[in-house]
Amino acid sequence: MSKIKYLILLIPIISAMFVVTGWGYELTGWRFPFRAGVSVSCAAILWLMSGQEARRTVWWVVAALLVSSVADWFMMNSGKVHAYFLYGVCLFFVAHVGFLVFCLKNGRIDRWLLLPVLTGYLAFFFVVLRPGISEPVLLAVVLAYLIISCFSLSAAAGLRLPAMAHWCFAAGIALLVFSDTIIALRVFAGYKALGFLILPTYFASHLMVALALMNEK
Repeated sequence: MSKIKYLILLIPIISAMFVVTGWGYELTGWRFPFRAGVSVSCAAILWLMSGQEARRTVWWVVAALLVSSVADWFMMNSGKVHAYFLYGVCLFFVAHVGFLVFCLKNGRIDRWLLLPVLTGYLAFFFVVLRPGISEPVLLAVVLAYLIISCFSLSAAAGLRLPAMAHWCFAAGIALLVFSDTIIALRVFAGYKALGFLILPTYFASHLMVALALMNEK
């Protein structure tokens, strides 16, 4: 029974497959319900399968996943309304706050990881991204998002959870940061070669987070 319960992860996995392969749009003409289905189902799985004690902190992750689904809608429609991209980044910032708070309540920031990661991403921002951002507000928001992403990743590495949960969660945040890096390269630097990895790594990040914490009691 303990292994069978993992079959519930087929719900977000199938939803992700419908998006990545395009089957969802071909069958229904809809994209967003399947995209949101990954985050929302992962959030529901976490809430329903975590214990009462764990929910005191897991709800931060549940909230982060739900906020991510809303942020994804803005990002998906940013081609229609220019400001939607900014709104999407702001909401994903809020999602990272949720991930960060959960990590801090269950561990600490790994300073040995934070220093090189933050230094590297600040260099990446000023050398690669900064020349492609002309709007001051967007510049500030992207910089703030980059910084909190580094803190979230370093905090995930410093989690004090059982080994499997620890590394699955850290891998999930790492995949999220990787996905965001590809988006930044595509939007601000015009580098589109890795664009095909954006959604698979984004969905995989949420699946890894759900896998990490669904056994927490």
